[in-house]
Amino acid sequence: MGHDAINGNLESVVAQKLFDPERDIEPLLPVEVKEQRLSNLMQSLMVGACVGAMPLIKKIPTAVLSGYFAYMAIESLPGNQFWERLCLLFTSPSQRYK
Repeated sequence: MGHDAINGNLESVVAQKLFDPERDIEPLLPVEVKEQRLSNLMQSLMVGACVGAMPLIKKIPTAVLSGYFAYMAIESLPGNQFWERLCLLFTSPSQRYK
C-alpha cells in the first residue's frame, strides 16, 4: 500500500468525523413554524379570570399560598441550570461526572 493510499484513507475517515451542519443538524430542525396567537389570548383571559376571582382568592390563607409557591419553587430547582452549577461548586471533585 502506498503512502497516497494511506493518506487518502485517512482523509476520508477525517472527513466523515468532521461536523457538517447540513448532515448533523438539518434532520433535527422543524420543517416549518406556525405563528399562533391563541396561547397569548388564553393567557390574557386567565389573568382576567383571576382578577375576577379575586374575592375567592382572598379567602385562601396566605400561609397556604406561600407554601404552595415555595413547593413549586423547590420542585423547579433540579432542572435549573443556575442551580446545577451552584450545586457543582459544593460537590467534591471525586463525586463529579467525568
